[in-house]
Amino acid sequence: GTAGANGGGGAAGTNGAYSFSGDGLGALRVTFPCPTCHQRIRVPVRGRMRVRCTLCRTVLECDT
Repeated sequence: GTAGANGGGGAAGTNGAYSFSGDGLGALRVTFPCPTCHQRIRVPVRGRMRVRCTLCRTVLECDT
């Protein structure tokens, strides 16, 4: 299954580590688990960016 927006359900080895979805306005977003706390992180697809997990505050370098 897929973990909800509040995380919790996923583990580090869960299949489907990331997924893509629309935001309703035509913009594409990617969702993936934080490697530290497994909270689901959802960000717009914009190429390379830095993302901070809102739960554990880990800063990640991402290539979206």
